[in-house]
Parts: sequence; C-alpha cells; structure tokens
Amino acid sequence: MKALLFCLLILSNTGIGKRPVSYPKPGGVSILTVDTSVSTIKWQAEKPTGVHHGTIGIRSGSLTLHCGQLAGGSIVADMNSIIVADLQQPRKTQLENNLKGDNFFDAERFPLARLDILSVDHRSEASYHFVTISGNLMLHGITKRIVFTANVSKSTITNFIAQADIVINRRNWGIATKNFKYDTFINTDIHLHVMLQADKMNDQITSL
Repeated sequence: MKALLFCLLILSNTGIGKRPVSYPKPGGVSILTVDTSVSTIKWQAEKPTGVHHGTIGIRSGSLTLHCGQLAGGSIVADMNSIIVADLQQPRKTQLENNLKGDNFFDAERFPLARLDILSVDHRSEASYHFVTISGNLMLHGITKRIVFTANVSKSTITNFIAQADIVINRRNWGIATKNFKYDTFINTDIHLHVMLQADKMNDQITSL
C-alpha cells in the first residue's frame, strides 16, 4: 500500500498523471486532388518606384490527410503561366517575358516550381484554424526549406480549403542576382498568397 501511494505521488509531482488521455479521431488516410480551376497563387514584388503583382498558375497537386487533418502533400506551379495584373499592353507582355526570362525565373530551363509539405503542426488549429507548415520549395532549380502559417477554413476526409501568405527571399533561390540593376533596385522579398482547394477523387480513402 505504501509503495502504491509512493508511485502515485511521483506521477502527480512529475505531471504524468495529469496528462489527458487522447484518442485518435475517427477516419483514415485520404488523398485529395488540388482543384486547379479555383486554387490560385498571387505574387507581389516591390521596387523603389512601385509595386508589381499578378498570378502564377497551379498545374497540379495532391494533399494527404490523416483523419481529416492535413499531413502532407505537394503543389506544382507552372512558371510559364506568370501573369502581370497591374500593367497594360505593351508593358504587360514585356514584363511577363522578362520575368519568364533568364534575368528572373528562367522558365525555359526551370518551367516548374514545387512545394513538398514535410510536416504540419496542428496545435492551434482546433481553436484558430491556423497550422504551421514546414516544407521544401523547389524554385529556379534550387530547393530550400520554408516554414509558414496556413489558415485552414475546411478540413475533412473529402474536402480541404486553406490559404497562406508566404514570403521568400529571392536571393536564396538565385532569382535576379546576376543583373546588378535588378539585384540592387528590386526588393529581395517576394510575397506569395496561396489559396488551395482540394477534393477527394474516386475512392482515395483507406482505414487506419
């Protein structure tokens, strides 16, 4: 009896006995396909004389959910689809061609960009719908780790909707670094606003 009381006292003091019991949520593993018709990437870049912004098309993507929560996935963007939204012709096409050229994203050599989700921290999602995502971003032939926060508005085994603001330093991916004028007078930050919607295709759900 004394030994039992002693063990309970140790558990109480270490906090082990106070930990709530957690049970897995019902469900399984589901693979959702990114709906490229409604998912978007908006970009913004700044310079001393102003700001340019536009869009980049999403070519494909899939998300892995465990019990209705995001666990992994990948998104592929088409760098040849860059659009400038704040200029009129002919400057619009001129800047688009420049961004696709070797001064910037060099889309002929590196036509695709890819984000691979490595881990997702859900600790605050239950109350605020925010999750912290860590992943590898492959851009301009260079892969770097990035961490960002996503706002999840819907997450089930069949549907997922979220958006995120991501800021990257273009120099880390060798973008606009070979041209002195561009490297000096264009802000190093590229702002990306990503909105993703994904849905279950066919019967892509397995039990735990």
